[in-house]
Amino acid sequence: MRTKPRLYAAQRGSSVIEFPIITLVMVILVLFVIKINQGINHKNQLNALAYSLTSIVACAECDNGINNPASSSATSNVISDDVADSLLQVAQWHFHDLIVESSADIGLQVEQLIFDPLTKKSKHYPLNRGVECDAATSLSSLTELSPRGITPGINAGQRAELFQVTLCIKGVESFGYGITPLFIRSFSDRYYQSSALLIGRKI
Repeated sequence: MRTKPRLYAAQRGSSVIEFPIITLVMVILVLFVIKINQGINHKNQLNALAYSLTSIVACAECDNGINNPASSSATSNVISDDVADSLLQVAQWHFHDLIVESSADIGLQVEQLIFDPLTKKSKHYPLNRGVECDAATSLSSLTELSPRGITPGINAGQRAELFQVTLCIKGVESFGYGITPLFIRSFSDRYYQSSALLIGRKI
């Protein structure tokens, strides 16, 4: 008769211990899922912004003040330092909340590949701003992506310019309060990087 009360007491005692542990595990899982969703959202925003910035620098025919009037010089249309500075400001504004909350740094690399119509050789013009940021694949190794003109007497054999913008966000604190493990921070630096490439609109 005394066994049942003791059994009930033991069960109540184990429940008191198990409930906080289960609750803690559930809270950790929920927070982990939230962080994963936030990371995916930020990555999508990074991809979209990289494409948008590349569209701006590749728009040679737009009246946006980025490219100089065309001339015979192969360096006449090189993207300026002021443009790179402006693109970095746009990126900093776009990810202002993330940078402030996680004490992260943002950087970008703007690349332009110009083909000399006389020598048929390409020249690579990279510009870096902000934190160190390099594309996984340099634009100089992607020359074959540039189409050749086929109109005799106009652009036959000439190749279109290539543009690539790479955005990087480094130092994102996944857990906050400076307790993010080093291997997770290293993964975050690689994860929060995006490149977009576009072909120039003129040949």
